[in-house]
Order: sequence, then structure tokens, then C-alpha cells
Amino acid sequence: MSHTTLHTLRRLLLKALPLLAVLVVLDVVYRYTLYSRDLEEHCGMMQLSQKPLVEGADMIYLGESSNHNYRESDSDKRTICQMIDDQLPGHKVADLAKNATHAGVFYDIMANIPRSSQVGTAIVTVNMRSFTSEWIWSDLEVPLRKEQVLMKRAPALYKRMLLAFKAYPHWEEDERWALVRRGIRHQTFSLPAPFPYTNAAEWDSHTWDEGCRLGLNADTVGLACHYIKCFATTVTDRNPRIRDLDRIVKLCRQRGWQPVFHILPDNEDQMAQLVGPELLQLLHDNARFVQQRYEAMGVLVVNNQGSVRDEDFNDKEYPTEHYDQVGRRAVADAVAAAIRDRLLL
Repeated sequence: MSHTTLHTLRRLLLKALPLLAVLVVLDVVYRYTLYSRDLEEHCGMMQLSQKPLVEGADMIYLGESSNHNYRESDSDKRTICQMIDDQLPGHKVADLAKNATHAGVFYDIMANIPRSSQVGTAIVTVNMRSFTSEWIWSDLEVPLRKEQVLMKRAPALYKRMLLAFKAYPHWEEDERWALVRRGIRHQTFSLPAPFPYTNAAEWDSHTWDEGCRLGLNADTVGLACHYIKCFATTVTDRNPRIRDLDRIVKLCRQRGWQPVFHILPDNEDQMAQLVGPELLQLLHDNARFVQQRYEAMGVLVVNNQGSVRDEDFNDKEYPTEHYDQVGRRAVADAVAAAIRDRLLL
């Protein structure tokens, strides 16, 4: 490098230093003035991250609406987290559940838990619907992406600037639906012959056309199609949710936490009645893939598929993991029993 070039770089650096100093000062001022208010207004996730320290919890429960959805007629309206907590005397489980969240969001919440917390066990909900396009490109995803900006490990003022300029993934509704449709076409799978379809889009389209041809109730046919779009895929290590779960395992190793993955039960009775055994096979194969992959990494995996019957699901018009008290207890009992038997020996 020539002397002239070095001289030019030195001059540029000297000119940039005052600007950098101003930015550092502004960041400090912002962090100690308006940052807390912005976190409170725009990022409920950060507040969840602080709960384990505030509550003195040694376990955390990461979940979505399945945790706290209940039936009005339930005599027991406790959350799944509360039911687990009640079965583990001497331990405190902090509830870090938030609607529509998934493994990618759970990672950010976990990464921001203060290192001074007493957490030793992380119970992570695995929702098999979250592996497919209708969830990955859900209209509920953009608000979560917005919150995730403020969860980044970056200067506070920089994060606020990203928020102001919407420098996070967001889509217009027509763009979002284009992404959903493209994703469904890429939901491929392999089932034994003579099954005629190899991707969710083909299966979905034929089911709708055949239902219309036979004059079946449109709502019933639409629900069958939703099941196909939500579960017709073969999950591999290229799926973004698998990459999120891998990051969670790595984070738990770094923090010295024991991860517990619990796979939520889906409505197999309704799925079998409306679509058939082929979709059930894909569901079971995918749940088994998750279980085997993460057990090999030292994760305690509780596979709850098949543990809740149709009458205990709250929603009948769209596939969800919302249960009455019987369903929530079944899930909580299995998770608590596994922790007692295999972690709290």
C-alpha cells in the first residue's frame, strides 16, 4: 500500500471518528431514555425473556396458544405450563408462551434470558403445523418479525432505526399468498404406490375438485384441504424449523441447559376421517424424524402424537392444537412424567 493511500485512509478515519463518537453517545442516551419504552411498546418478547430471573425459575416453558387456550366449560382452566409446574414440586417453571410463536421465535426469547438466571431446563413446544407453508408465511408472522428486530444483539439505536424503516421481512397480502402457494407446491413427499400425488398442491387441488364434483359440503372439503396444506410434506434437515431447533440445541449447550422438546398432538381422528391414512402416515413419519434427530443430540423428546382425541379439541373448523382440560392434562402429564423419570432421578 502506497504512502498516498495510507495518508488518504488516515484522513478519512480522522473525519469519521467524530461521527462515530456522536453515534455512540446517541446510542447510550437512547438506551437510558426511550429504549425501555420502545421495548415495552413494540417487544413483549423481551419482557418474557426477563421472567425467569424475576420469578426465580429454574425451568422455562416455550409455547404458543396451545398453552393457554381452554374451553369455557372447563372446570380446570390452568395452562399446560401451570399443570407441568404443579407436578414438579421444588421447581419453578416460568411461562414464556406467546400466541403464534414457533422455534425461531423461541430461540430469540431464550437467547435474551439473563445469564444470571437459575434456568437449567428448557421445555420447548414443537408444533408440527409450523413446519409447513401456511404457518411459515402466516399473516401473524410479520408482527413477530418486527419484535425479533429488537431482540437482536446489536446497538439499541441501530435496532430502532431498523424498526423505523421496516427493515424486516414483511409482505403485502397478495405477496404473502404468492409465497404460501409457492411453498405448498414445494411441500413434497413420497408415499407408497398407487398414491398418485407427490406434493401438497396436487393433493389439495384434487381433493377440492373431487369434493365439488361429488357435491360434498364446501366447509368439510375446505377443512380436508387445510389438513393437507398443513401436514402434507416430508420434513428434512433443510426445513427452516429444523434449523431453528438446531440453533436452540446449540444455545442450550452453550448455556448449560437441558432441552426438552415436546411434540404437540394433532387431531388425528378428524384428519383420518376427512383425508385418510396417508396423511396420518406423513404426520407420524415427521414426528418420528424430529424425535430421532434430537434424541441423538441428547434432547429429551416427548412425542405426544395420538394422545388427545377429537372430542377434546376445541376447534373443528381449522386444524389447531387447542385442547380442553382433558387434552391439556394429557400433554402436561406426559411432559412432567418424562422430566421426573429421566431428568430428576
